[in-house]
Amino acid sequence: MKKTPRGFAIYTEFKDSYLSDVRVQMSSSVLKRCWIFVKNEGKQAGSNLETDGAIHLDVKQAKRLIKALERFIADD
Repeated sequence: MKKTPRGFAIYTEFKDSYLSDVRVQMSSSVLKRCWIFVKNEGKQAGSNLETDGAIHLDVKQAKRLIKALERFIADD
């Protein structure tokens, strides 16, 4: 598993459908937390979306996100 320069686990990295870089990594928080970072150096052609940002999740919030994504996947 990849790690940050400070030694925190990087769980995954990928590009989303607007070519934004997405990274899920361990937080330095004393409590168990993770970060989901979104970075887009430039807008995709034809899009006016600004996609830079990050969300910080505890385990309960991460489970909620996972359930929402599982519902999204099942609904195709």
